[in-house]
Amino acid sequence: MFNELLTYDKELLIYLSNLGEIHFDVFWVFVTSFIYWIPLLLFVFYKIYKKLPKHQAKYIISYGLFILFFSLLLVEIVKIGVERIRPCNDPTVAPFINIIIQPENYSFFSGHATVSFALTTYLFLILRNVFSWIRYLYMWPLFFMYSRLYFGVHYPSDILTGIIIGIIIGVVFYRIYNARILKLQIY
Repeated sequence: MFNELLTYDKELLIYLSNLGEIHFDVFWVFVTSFIYWIPLLLFVFYKIYKKLPKHQAKYIISYGLFILFFSLLLVEIVKIGVERIRPCNDPTVAPFINIIIQPENYSFFSGHATVSFALTTYLFLILRNVFSWIRYLYMWPLFFMYSRLYFGVHYPSDILTGIIIGIIIGVVFYRIYNARILKLQIY
């Protein structure tokens, strides 16, 4: 059963990777890089700082930054423990996928999916009653995660696991934030 799931995972990746067209490669290289998402995050943090009381904005932003670091650390620990080879480095998969970037570290599970869904879920839960546009922030992790499939650096199960773990992290930190704010209001 497990081998069948792994085979399906590889076949689905090959299918998804081959949906792309070469003239979109530059766009997906842009999308897949963390550095190009910094302006979006700075914009969101700026809006939080301008709209909310300064002490609350500082808490929200600091928790958001902590989520980034916590998520990345968790992903790296799991990748080292699991040691799943990336599809772009797997000789049974690589000849059939679009390889533009070729990271050397491990695949399971996706840091891009985990970090982006953790931060987006956290921000959405906190700000859904403050900014009506915040739900559109989910476009960021959707593009982000597809770029990883497009380039064949993750299997679909890596992405799905990253989404699930990311949402859990976002919800947990939302609850921690709420408990902390409630505690501060009592004193």
